[in-house]
Amino acid sequence: MKHLALAALLALPLPALAETREERVAVATEYVDLALQGFDMSAVIENMYQPILQQVAAGGQTLSDEQVAQIRQLYLDTFTEPMTTLMRDQAQIMADMMTLGEITALRDFYATPEGRSVLAKLPQLTAAQQPGVMALINDKMTGLMPQVLAIVNGEAPPAPNAQP
Repeated sequence: MKHLALAALLALPLPALAETREERVAVATEYVDLALQGFDMSAVIENMYQPILQQVAAGGQTLSDEQVAQIRQLYLDTFTEPMTTLMRDQAQIMADMMTLGEITALRDFYATPEGRSVLAKLPQLTAAQQPGVMALINDKMTGLMPQVLAIVNGEAPPAPNAQP
C-alpha cells in the first residue's frame, strides 16, 4: 500500500507538490488588486438601490434629481468601503478553494485587454440580469413561502399552486 501511495505522489506534477497556501494567497492578492483597478464599484452600488427607486416610482411618487442624488450618495458612503474590503478578502477564500494554477490563470486573463474589458462590463451584466432575477424571485415566492413554512413547522408541505 505504501508503494502505491508513493507512486501516486510521484505521478503528481512537481508544482502541485510544492504549492503552499501562502503562494495561493499571494497570487490571489495580485488577482484581486488587478480586478479592483478596473472594477467600477460605483456602478455595482448604483445597481443596489435601483429596485428601491423603481418601487417608489411604481407607488406613484416622483423623486427629484436631488433626492436620487442623496440616495446615491448614501449608498456609496455606506457600501464602498465594506464592499471593497469584501473583495479584498476574496484572496483568502480563493486560496482555500482554488489551485495555484487556477488563480494564476485568472490573474493572467484579467491582465489582458480582454480580461480588463470583461471586468469593466461585469456591473452592466449584473444590472441587465437583475430585473429578471427579481421578477423570478417575486413570481415564485408566493407559492414557495407556504411550503417553506410548512417544512419549518414540521408539517406536510401544501401542494404547489398551479401557475399558468
